[in-house]
Amino acid sequence: MRSFKITLRAYARYLSVLIIFQSCSIYYSGNISLEKASETNRKVRVTTNSGEKLRFKWIEAVGENYYGFTRENSGSFKSLQKLGVTGRDSGKFYRFGLETLQIDKIQAKNYSASTIATVVISIVGLLAVLVTIAAATWNVGFAAW
Repeated sequence: MRSFKITLRAYARYLSVLIIFQSCSIYYSGNISLEKASETNRKVRVTTNSGEKLRFKWIEAVGENYYGFTRENSGSFKSLQKLGVTGRDSGKFYRFGLETLQIDKIQAKNYSASTIATVVISIVGLLAVLVTIAAATWNVGFAAW
């Protein structure tokens, strides 16, 4: 029974690491302009001159003004509140004006690389769980089943 608990703890660790890594996002390394970011309609990561990294669901251009959209309780929302940037409720998202930010870099999300990384991490996690099961049954002599 003791080896079963140890094995169960190992499964829990592997699954928790797997869940954490599945939420990762990969962004293109190149810098794009606000105009290009509003045209791509992708998730973007904005880095300010102070090093603050803000993630927006999308950027929208209205005339000469640019607005970033983010959820209310997200990390970007809280960071923008600390910076003193006020947002306006726009349905499920809050709209923040980007003209007051000192923007250093804007990066678009790389959806294909993010998907590939998620699949690879899932396969590696599955293989680790299978190896743990095989090692546990080998040592116990199938008593855990």
